[in-house]
Amino acid sequence: MILLFKNHTKTCCLQCPLLLAEIENIRELMTFYALEKGFMDPQTIEISQNLDQLLNKLETTDSGLNCTAI
Repeated sequence: MILLFKNHTKTCCLQCPLLLAEIENIRELMTFYALEKGFMDPQTIEISQNLDQLLNKLETTDSGLNCTAI
């Protein structure tokens, strides 16, 4: 999944590229575990919660810096 931002500039958020890459990696890991071990497996749930935290961090970072997802 690729996230695009309107009004997003280099100076807008220096953390975004790293955070987006980490989100993508965790999302792929979660998908793998969900398909291999099941959606209710404790490890899948833990990875999902980690992904939620990263997405919340991205949302907080973006809203504080006026980057809006499209």
